[in-house]
Amino acid sequence: MDAYTLHISTAIISAMMVVSLLTFYFVGNRERSLIDWSIAGGLFFFSNGVGLASYLFEVPYWLGPALTNACYTLAHLALLAGIRRHLLLPPNWSLMLSVATAVFLAHYIPGLLETATHRLLYIYPLLMTINVYTVFTVIQGVKSKKIHAIYYPFMLAELIFFGQQLVRFTFVVFDNQLPLTIAGDDLLQTLGTLAVMTFLLLMMLSCCLIIYRQQQLKLFDAIEVDSLTGLLNRQALPQRAKDMFEQSIPATPLGIMVVEIAALPQLSEQYGYPASDSVIKHIANVLKFTTHIQGGIFRIQTNKFVLLIEEATVEQLVRLSDRLAEKTANMQIKPLPKGIQINLNIGYSIQTIHDQSWQILLQQAEQKLTQTQYADQTLDQRNDKNMTLDRFGFIA
Repeated sequence: MDAYTLHISTAIISAMMVVSLLTFYFVGNRERSLIDWSIAGGLFFFSNGVGLASYLFEVPYWLGPALTNACYTLAHLALLAGIRRHLLLPPNWSLMLSVATAVFLAHYIPGLLETATHRLLYIYPLLMTINVYTVFTVIQGVKSKKIHAIYYPFMLAELIFFGQQLVRFTFVVFDNQLPLTIAGDDLLQTLGTLAVMTFLLLMMLSCCLIIYRQQQLKLFDAIEVDSLTGLLNRQALPQRAKDMFEQSIPATPLGIMVVEIAALPQLSEQYGYPASDSVIKHIANVLKFTTHIQGGIFRIQTNKFVLLIEEATVEQLVRLSDRLAEKTANMQIKPLPKGIQINLNIGYSIQTIHDQSWQILLQQAEQKLTQTQYADQTLDQRNDKNMTLDRFGFIA
C-alpha cells in the first residue's frame, strides 16, 4: 500500500473516530470526555487532510508544517484532557492550548524547526512525553482495581504511538544521512502511518469501552447498591457470600454477622420516616467506619444489615459487637429528641467444616439475634462471670 493510500485510510479512521464518539455522546451518554476525544479525532483528521493536500499541491508553511504540527500536538493533548476529565481531574485545556500555540510559534524561530530533521528531533520528544504522562495519569487516577483493566487498551494505544515515535526518532538521531520527507524516509513513513492507524483504531475502541464500562457500573449501582446508605443491597449478597464461603477454609473461616436496629418501626411511627432514615444512615456509617470491611456490608431489610467477615474468630466478633453497641448507644441523631437511645440486636455465626452453604450461616446468625445491652462488658469480664460464647453469638 502506497503512502498516499495510507494517508487516506488514516483520515477515514480519524473521521470515524469523530463520528462514533459524537454519536455515543448525543445518543444519551452526555459524558463530557467524549467531546474532548472527538476534538482529538477532528484534529487528527485535519492533520491527515493537510498531509493529503501536500500530495496534490504545495502547502503554505503556516499551514503545513506549522499549524499541522500544532494541531497534531493538540490532538494528543485532547486525549489527555479527556482522560483527565473522565477521572474527575481538571482537563487543563488552557494549558494545552498554550502548548499547541508554542509549537506553532516555534516554527518561526530561525534555525529551530525549519527542516524536517529538526522538526522530528524537537517535536517527537514532546509527543512521547505527552504519551508517557497520559499513561501515568491513568495509572495514578484509577483507584478501583476492579475497573483498572478497562483502561489497558487506552494505555496500550498510547504506548504503541510512543514506540513508533521512539523508533523514528532513534533512526534520525543515529543516521544523519537519512533522506527525509515530512514524515521520514519511505520505509519509516509507511511504518509510522501504519502505527498511527493502529493507534487511532485502538483509541477509538478504548474510549468507547471506557464509557460503556462506566455505564455498566452506574447500572450496577442502580441494581445492587442501596440508594439510602450507599451499601450493597440484598441482590448483591448471594453471589458475594457464595464466593467468600467457597474460598474460605477451616483455618480462615467466614463469619456472618447480622445487625438489626431495634425498635426502628416504632421510631418511624413516632417521629416520621426522615428520622428513621437518619438513624439508618448513621448506623450504616458506624458499620463502615468501625468494621473497615470493604465490599462486605449489605443492607438486606429496612432495619437489618449483614456483614461478611473473612478469617473470623469468636473473640473478634464479640469485640466487634461491643464496639458497635457502644458507638450507637450514646449516639445523638438530630431529628430525634435528646435521650433517645438506639439499640442494636446482633447475631453471628462462623463457618465450620460441617456447614454446606453460606445460607446456613446466615440463618444461624439471624436465629441468634440478641439485643446487645451488655456492650459495657469486656470479654474478660464475661469470662469472669463464667459466661460461655458459642460460635453462633449466643450468651449461655
